[in-house]
Amino acid sequence: MNTRRTGLSAALPSSLNPFRAAVAIAAASRPDRVGDPIVQRLQSGRTWAGGVASVWMLFAYPLAESGQDILLGKLVDVLIGCGIALVAGVIALSVFIGMSDVSLRAVYVRRLTGPGTALGAILLGAGVCAAGAVLMTKLLHAEIIPWADIRAAGNLAWLLSFFVFVIAMLIAALVLGVVALFTLVAAVHALNCCFRVGDVHELLPALLSPFLMWSLFVLSLFDGPDVAAPPLVLYTFLLGGPLSVTALSVWEIRRLNGRYGVTLRSALGREPDAGEREPEPQRGPEPQWGPEPQWGPGPVPVPAPQGEPAPLMPGQTPGYAIPAQTPGYGTAPSPSPYGAYPPHSS
Repeated sequence: MNTRRTGLSAALPSSLNPFRAAVAIAAASRPDRVGDPIVQRLQSGRTWAGGVASVWMLFAYPLAESGQDILLGKLVDVLIGCGIALVAGVIALSVFIGMSDVSLRAVYVRRLTGPGTALGAILLGAGVCAAGAVLMTKLLHAEIIPWADIRAAGNLAWLLSFFVFVIAMLIAALVLGVVALFTLVAAVHALNCCFRVGDVHELLPALLSPFLMWSLFVLSLFDGPDVAAPPLVLYTFLLGGPLSVTALSVWEIRRLNGRYGVTLRSALGREPDAGEREPEPQRGPEPQWGPEPQWGPGPVPVPAPQGEPAPLMPGQTPGYAIPAQTPGYGTAPSPSPYGAYPPHSS
């Protein structure tokens, strides 16, 4: 029995841990979803390998820009990637649901709650961070609280108000930090999971991930490199992500097809074309048998009366039996005048 809770309910006990809450919100978690543990481990390993390679590049070669500019650039890349994944996901889901069989469309539409939850959580977190940053900036610039009027009320009132203000700002900063960390982790995880489109069908992440990675690769060609690395190292690093994701997606599709029988045709609810079906064996007509003949009762033999000899046939002498006449060979031989047995000649 699967007792795992999905969506927002799974994230509530982990609200104090932004990493666990972000993974619970952004990861595909449909209960009856076909998930291969080997594929999941390979995807996690590829993500960790990409992170380690990025850190190694930053420490192995001198930075082309300042650390702050690189960090802001990565955040911009994440936002652009989320935008591309969002647009591609909407188009792919629309085409996929539109091409599917009528009996499956309602099922796929109900499963859109997973991608909607991930998108809504990320947008809500980003909105809270933006509104909190603007509010804290105005509070620090004394644009909301009339500090001059509070100071005129007396030193005690001013000190008490300032103490409450500092405590509130610290709590707000802590909450905003947790929300910002949650939003960033959820955005990165949703970017890797293509905004939980796997909840709609298992093949969609494998189909969308290569498109997303190659789109980011094209965008990275127009941006300047983060480090002053040789071109061979730089382009090998840039091509490593799209090529590895594409190879892993192709292998995942083949594994889902061969091991679990999950194909795009079965996902759309389409039957094989007439040209692809194997011809059925042609059987000849069944033989028509006539009615069975109705046999009447056989002749009933009449027993001879007791103590009387059997009636003789014409031409038969007593004690001599006429042999059966063979058809086509003449008549039976004439009876011997000596009875049943001829006399013995000495």
